[in-house]
Amino acid sequence: MRKSLFLAALCGGICIAGSRSYLKKSPDRYYQWYKTLHQWICIRQDGVQITDYFLENGYNRVAVYGMGELGRLFVKELRDTSIEIPYVIDQNAGNISAQGIKTVTLKEAGEEADVIVVSVVDKFEVIKADIERSVNVPVLSLDDVLFSL
Repeated sequence: MRKSLFLAALCGGICIAGSRSYLKKSPDRYYQWYKTLHQWICIRQDGVQITDYFLENGYNRVAVYGMGELGRLFVKELRDTSIEIPYVIDQNAGNISAQGIKTVTLKEAGEEADVIVVSVVDKFEVIKADIERSVNVPVLSLDDVLFSL
């Protein structure tokens, strides 16, 4: 358990090292990232893959909302698996490189995904409401996925 906590803290620190000024303004976000990364590491150490959740629920095409630190890690986790990422959604779509995946704003998002996973875990409810007004696709938080495995 200590090893898991250490790895989660280390990963969290590495992932957000470039966001120190933001952390001073939002310590709650840092704690949420820590909880998310800790759960992610725990399931990986147990040999469970994130893709298991999507396959078990019939989600073969997963769109990702948010290409910040967690979003990029999530996309990387899904790459080279049987899960297709038809697009990623980000407010700064024009300035984002998404590892060769089509990047769109929410207004440009279509319904070619089976589910949209929001990686901005600390603002999930607000973002979910925005997505549901724009597209008719189920919306999950990255935490919904990780904490159900």
